Amino acid sequence: MPQFPIEPPIEPMLAKVLEGLPSTEGLFYEPKWDGFRAIVFRGGADAYIQSRDLRPLDRYFPELHDACASLLPDGCVVDG
Repeated sequence: MPQFPIEPPIEPMLAKVLEGLPSTEGLFYEPKWDGFRAIVFRGGADAYIQSRDLRPLDRYFPELHDACASLLPDGCVVDG
């Protein structure tokens, strides 16, 4: 069993709906595009890809799993 820096699955931080944009100076905004939200855990020689609803995504994206396992540094967690 691989040793991940944080043991999956974990609850991701989700966006909150607001009535308008905050007016704080220095903040930047970008549109939210539809797609997949994933958290990637890299530990040892393995990677685990988790969806925002705590389900594994590895089987849907085997090429992404292999790339994450070989290219990401050991002991990292990537949210995107």
